[in-house]
Amino acid sequence: MKTLLLIDAHALIHRAFHALPPLTSPTGEPVGALYGLARTLNKVLEERKPDYVAAAFDRPEPTFRKEVFKEYKAHRPKAPDELVSQLVKARELFHAFHITTFERPGAEADDIIGTLVERFKDDQSLRVVILTGDLDALQLVSGDRVVVETMKKGVTEMVTYDEKAVRERYGLPIQALPDYKGLVGDPSDNIKGVKGVGPKTAEKLLKEFGTLENIFEQMKPTHPLAKKIIPFKEQALFARKLATIDRHLPIEVREEDLQYPGTRRETLASLYGELGFQSLLKGGGKEKKPAPRGSWKSIAVADAAAALALSPAERGGATPKAAFDWKPILKELLARGTTLPAPLFDVKVAAWLLNPDEEDLAFESLEHRFLGRNTSLLPREPREALRALAGVLAYKLKEYELQKVFNEMEMPLIPVLARMELLGVGVHAPALRELKAQLEKELNDLAGNIYREVGASFNINSPRQVSEVLFGTLKLGEGKVRRTATGQRRTGRDVLLELEHAHPVVSLLLRYRENAKILSGFIDPLLSAIQEDGRVRTTFLQTGTGTGRLSSEQPNLQNIPQESEWAKPLRRAFRAAAGKRFLSFDYSQLELRLLAHLTQDPQLLEAFHNGEDIHTLTASHIFQVPRDLVSPPMRRVAKTLNFGIIYGMGARAFSRSSGLRPEEAKRFIETYFHNFPEIRVWQERVKAEARTYGFVKNVNGRRRWFVKNHGVAPAPGEFERAAVNMPLQSLAADILKLAMIQAGGIAGAELVLSIHDELLFEVPDDTIRKIAPAIRETMEHVFSLSVPLTVQVRHGKHWGDMELLE
Repeated sequence: MKTLLLIDAHALIHRAFHALPPLTSPTGEPVGALYGLARTLNKVLEERKPDYVAAAFDRPEPTFRKEVFKEYKAHRPKAPDELVSQLVKARELFHAFHITTFERPGAEADDIIGTLVERFKDDQSLRVVILTGDLDALQLVSGDRVVVETMKKGVTEMVTYDEKAVRERYGLPIQALPDYKGLVGDPSDNIKGVKGVGPKTAEKLLKEFGTLENIFEQMKPTHPLAKKIIPFKEQALFARKLATIDRHLPIEVREEDLQYPGTRRETLASLYGELGFQSLLKGGGKEKKPAPRGSWKSIAVADAAAALALSPAERGGATPKAAFDWKPILKELLARGTTLPAPLFDVKVAAWLLNPDEEDLAFESLEHRFLGRNTSLLPREPREALRALAGVLAYKLKEYELQKVFNEMEMPLIPVLARMELLGVGVHAPALRELKAQLEKELNDLAGNIYREVGASFNINSPRQVSEVLFGTLKLGEGKVRRTATGQRRTGRDVLLELEHAHPVVSLLLRYRENAKILSGFIDPLLSAIQEDGRVRTTFLQTGTGTGRLSSEQPNLQNIPQESEWAKPLRRAFRAAAGKRFLSFDYSQLELRLLAHLTQDPQLLEAFHNGEDIHTLTASHIFQVPRDLVSPPMRRVAKTLNFGIIYGMGARAFSRSSGLRPEEAKRFIETYFHNFPEIRVWQERVKAEARTYGFVKNVNGRRRWFVKNHGVAPAPGEFERAAVNMPLQSLAADILKLAMIQAGGIAGAELVLSIHDELLFEVPDDTIRKIAPAIRETMEHVFSLSVPLTVQVRHGKHWGDMELLE
């Protein structure tokens, strides 16, 4: 069977432009997208060996979709000049490959491809392969004879969609895809579907009714979704029209017009020479990439000695001071009492911000990733490599609209963290040793009780032996045993909670593990970390999480327990220095307030504006009782649900954590979304954006990727939980960072810890009444929301015995 390859040229060039570092030709012209396009064409033409090839381009004139809907793609930023020039040059590249190109005023590349598919789809001797950078063309798929190949990783790894693969992705037949977009819309093109209808609802409706027309003709007024769907008939039909590819453009083409003679190196040589791509003809993966674009005139600093060598004029001014990992350099400068350089440019933080789930941030890895390897153009001297890296990363930060986050949050935070690490926090060793003795005694007592319940001794710290006791000796959970990937029966906390009422030993095991975790995870590391001056100095990890939240190590102070039995005794060991007190500033229900702001749910907004207790409000809804009859247990269940929704918790997890029956947990969640409908609408929109773009970004532009070439590529359930959680967690992280930067500069206030949504300061006893209002005012107005930001202020000598400061 012969192959017809149809290429969406615009989509491929856009993908290459955003996937590769900015590169320049020998004459200084931008060619990074062309380089990626050439690599893609080389690979596809060599592997596919097509008999016929055509490429389609968009035109700059308004399309017929834009004429009927002015907001079509209106949210997209104007293409940068660096991309526009390469789009023009791309036509020359296709012609050098002897590929026929098509473009038509008023139509998009997808419409041209759709018309060519319609022209040749009935030719049984022909297989049509559509090469594109997105999924818009999936509606053209037909069996395994018309397939779509789209980029999965970088510019050379592809994934193929035939009819079976499309059905697996959407749960719908090919012909239903335009109807599907009529319901959910297409955020990438600014096409709005039916408000409140997400992918799952759309799939359910189309499986029930078949088509949009059937939905509006056959849906009865008593249908649960009737009020949400029926009033938006015109909107849905209009959205479908915009999303449907036109397959009937007046294009006259014959099969022989598209015949592909094969790549002729001599034809490409001239253009490759002009662009600086000669080595692409050699193959073998040893291409010599063009030089990174841009002239970065930074002061490159390798260490503290180099920073000290800067003149006072060089330390200031507007010229960025580039380094790899500024924090340890600043710590040494602070210890010497030296003026800190500014503004900073940290290439490690910049690379992390571009892809926050990337774990390998070593300098050599960044050289490889952003500058290329095995090329004579790679600077050999570290300072030159640093400058080159800074130039590429600065360009990428601008391209991904991350400059604000980088310049206003991440860079000003570095000196704050450096000061916190130098200062440390006081920890009383005798109090910890006393707590350790209590825990060890209780662990011994618990072990004895566990052995008596089982009737034998075993290694309680061995998951394998615990598994043998629970599922072998005691025969618990028969028929419901969950296993690890290696086949071992699981005994994690979630499993034990499900078995808690099956045998008394399970509760004892849970308590034993909790105590053992406090001992080994907090008390022992803290005792080992106390220095001669009685203070513990952790290392804050600015690049340690995918959401932008801070983490810490050696020891880990970010996860000090807040509500467990041992939380207060453990926190009592943290003590302010003589003549000073701790001031704690804790944002009240920060993530729930952010949920109200992002979803604009009317009930949530009203509750926070009126100062209502949000957990009591939720309990009133799910238990269907007046608010004054909500009991403490009801409120606890509602609190679990409120915070669980933020993390995408499902009915099963809610059942385990609340103690409710599974069917009751499911009913409570449905009632919750019925009373707070905009939360579900927002969550579905975020999931759709993650699926469409491959990333989620927060209101400040901070982004997290959910595709393999950038980030975590989680399983579907995990993907959805991570996607809906990211805008909340990352915005909370941004607010805390802004608070640390602004409040950390208040005279007399020493910021010593940042944990969850709390900042802990150490201040002189006689300045509390003066400093506390200033910090509180700063933190409550550090970021503008639709609801008030409120901060609870406490003070005390010990972190575990803090009193409210009125």
